Amino acid sequence: MVNILPVASGKGGVGKTSLSINLAILLAQSGKKVVLADFDLGGANLHTLLGLKNNHAGIGNFIYKQTNSFESLYQETGVPNLRFIAGDCLFPGTANLGFFIKNKIVKEIKNSDSDFFILDLGAGSAYNTLDFYLLTHNSILVTTPEITSILNAYSFLKAAAFRFFTRQFKAKSPEREYIQDFISKSTAGVETSFVDLLQKFCEIFPENGLKAAQEMKKFCPQVIINMGNTVEDLEMAKRLRSLAQKKLGIM
Repeated sequence: MVNILPVASGKGGVGKTSLSINLAILLAQSGKKVVLADFDLGGANLHTLLGLKNNHAGIGNFIYKQTNSFESLYQETGVPNLRFIAGDCLFPGTANLGFFIKNKIVKEIKNSDSDFFILDLGAGSAYNTLDFYLLTHNSILVTTPEITSILNAYSFLKAAAFRFFTRQFKAKSPEREYIQDFISKSTAGVETSFVDLLQKFCEIFPENGLKAAQEMKKFCPQVIINMGNTVEDLEMAKRLRSLAQKKLGIM
């Protein structure tokens, strides 16, 4: 079965794409069959760092039904065992995926004949990015020790936690309506605490709340602090971990 490794970041410029490439090459050199896919839809540039020209069919061709499978999208990279799928930002609206095409993409990923399928996601916390990030419970989030990057990383983790929790319930269900109502009634200037939501949710929906809380324990994103060099940088990493534990219940 393929191991899916989504790599995301709260903001650009933190080294997410470089990490994705180096991880892919390392795994390929260890003898694993690896697919590296540029899922920065609308802003794809991973091919440039790989030294490849932007003249091959990419995700856009699959989205716009010019091909029915990922097989025709694979490019050889020059690295044994490593294949590449271009993001293809030549098609307008590629980043705005519909429900059904997103499910088709997920199916193609899960049916890949590879050991590892690495997704280099776009920066930020759009729903499509979060949904691909949540394909596994221990996806990778890249940040740097800069305060803006740390805050953006926390915001991403918060959005991912709410998304992970919300997706456990059917659309238009009382549970989802309660979650949306909880978020919409947040007081200006006061953070919407995921831990508070979970506690109140379990009081109102005890059975489903308990199941959802147990499922949330599986959500264990892996955070990489890139370009950290000093003791102060380590302290910033500790602050992010402490904040995630306190506000989001992520251990």
